[in-house]
Amino acid sequence: MVEKTYINFCNYLMTKKNTSANTLASYQRDLRQLIQYLDSKHISSWKEVSDEVLKTYFSFLKNCNKSDATISRSMSTMRCFFKYLVSKKIISASPMVGIRGLKSETKLPEILSGKEVEQLLWQPDVQTVKGMRDKAMLEVLYASGIRVTELLSLKISDINLDVGYLMMNKHEENERIIPIYALAVQSLRNYLNQSRPQLVDNNKEQTLFVNTSGQAMTRQGFWKLVKQYTASANIAKDITPKTLRHSFATHLLENGADINMVKDMMGHSSLNSTRVYTKLLKAKYLSTYENCHPRAIKVGE
Repeated sequence: MVEKTYINFCNYLMTKKNTSANTLASYQRDLRQLIQYLDSKHISSWKEVSDEVLKTYFSFLKNCNKSDATISRSMSTMRCFFKYLVSKKIISASPMVGIRGLKSETKLPEILSGKEVEQLLWQPDVQTVKGMRDKAMLEVLYASGIRVTELLSLKISDINLDVGYLMMNKHEENERIIPIYALAVQSLRNYLNQSRPQLVDNNKEQTLFVNTSGQAMTRQGFWKLVKQYTASANIAKDITPKTLRHSFATHLLENGADINMVKDMMGHSSLNSTRVYTKLLKAKYLSTYENCHPRAIKVGE
């Protein structure tokens, strides 16, 4: 019964909620861990899972040296799962109702300065097939602020170079159109006209960005490219592909963009997700003030 409910829930996430592959994998991992724990306690029915059982489980995770972020994610998974069980009348009430989440400080994301972005974007050698592709990928990522999974799943039909925009999630409720600047458009033109035809010999392959084998670029492959160009640009920060997404949002807000428009372009479901960038800007301004104002000195210096 436990296993069947778990499978039904996963199918529900895929078919009804259109959950991303990464999020689904996290839910599955969290629930598998819980099921293993329940088995060890000889609990074979979801009706037997009380708030006390779950509190003991979260304490167990803590004792296993799981991070607060991992435990918080597990709690989020359980809230969603038990809410589903209530909706299906498998249980009468969620045992997560009385369980509070962990209090933790929000870690502000790492971003690049405008100069660092320029340094990074100029690293690919556009005289080569791979460099032309890499330049286009980096430019599009910074121009649009889309997620890495979205970048790598782009189809040729998702871009309009004449107008200069990307279309994400076409024909779906969360469809969004994102403008891209002229340099990104030109990089894409160069890639499509000169580079991609040398990488792909299969006309059926419609994925926009491909590897040297002519197949869709992987997350691991792109991550390695970003690390490579970060090193060659002599940027000391720990840059990941997501850093360009964070930088995109922060730089737009810094230059006066409306936060609701940034939210829509980022594909955030809640404005709270976008507000983290305003916190980052406040921290940046405070640091600048303290370092640059002639009278902003510490008492006792």
